[in-house]
Amino acid sequence: MGLFSAGRGPRSFDYRPRHHDPEEDDRDIRRRMKSRRAQEAQRSPLSLLFFLALLFLTVLLYYSL
Repeated sequence: MGLFSAGRGPRSFDYRPRHHDPEEDDRDIRRRMKSRRAQEAQRSPLSLLFFLALLFLTVLLYYSL
């Protein structure tokens, strides 16, 4: 099973090109943008709490040095 095996021709494959539908792309982009906006609006308060704790520790370390 080497790179150049004797007696075998090149392998073939079945290729079906995808058809481009700009309207479907527009719908997908709009849907993704809506979901991104919804996620940004629903930020977890836990992430804000984590950010504030990290900021507090950074300021504490800065002033202790």
